[in-house]
Amino acid sequence: MLYLDSAGGDLVAGMELGEAIRRRGINTSIGKSSGNYGKPLPGICYSACVLTFSGGHFRFADQNARIGIHRFYRRTTSTSDLDVGQVVSAAITSYLIRMGVSPLLFEKMAQVGGGKMQLLPISEASGLSLVNNGILSPQWGIEGKQGTVYLKGEQETWNGTGKLIVTCASHNGVKISALYDAGTNNQEILRNARNYTLRVNSQFLPIPHLQSAPKISGDYLTATFTPDSSMIWDMQSAEQLGFGFHPTGSDSFYGFLIDARSERDLIRSFVQHCQSRD
Repeated sequence: MLYLDSAGGDLVAGMELGEAIRRRGINTSIGKSSGNYGKPLPGICYSACVLTFSGGHFRFADQNARIGIHRFYRRTTSTSDLDVGQVVSAAITSYLIRMGVSPLLFEKMAQVGGGKMQLLPISEASGLSLVNNGILSPQWGIEGKQGTVYLKGEQETWNGTGKLIVTCASHNGVKISALYDAGTNNQEILRNARNYTLRVNSQFLPIPHLQSAPKISGDYLTATFTPDSSMIWDMQSAEQLGFGFHPTGSDSFYGFLIDARSERDLIRSFVQHCQSRD
């Protein structure tokens, strides 16, 4: 984790440092290290620091952090300022998009009055994907491979990456494969898990039987099952979908949830497509 507590600096250097941070897969946090295992102390990130912060894979900021944005400008003026301004605008916008931050952030920067600094609320920074607090945006889509069309949902978080792959099955049903990359915990989960659930919002729906024993394939722990009609019904209106691996005799579990709020119509349409096949 790279902690940032800075009033800013050079624009280009801020983006170059952000690029280096991203290449190395480093996470960033606004604050000062407390020197122990407690939470970091509150910090500030103004001006070019915001661009450096954007380079983090996971980007953390609590409600006490202060993010400051302003319009970038040259200290001296010349007849070429318009051209330079267009180049700078394009460079910042392109950089933010590559880092997974909404380009609307640049628009907000440009709207700040000359010579002024504007604080960006953490809630707004989260809405612009500048702050993600260890949860990246979900990805849903219809894909195809080797003649099979399937629905895939995927979301990466601080705790690992979860995927759900939904395919059409016989008798107008569906089949679900859950894939979970928990890093170094994969082997432990495989060894200890004895019960499995489909996660729908805050519910854990027991899965009586898996299609086959869970296994590790590449970086992912995988499990495949056929949901019953009740599960299929719940899936179509779910705000979150995921999978749980449960050790015997323990209230703890491993697993993931994928945000499905923006793609409920896609999920519903694919399931209904599978159910309506002749």
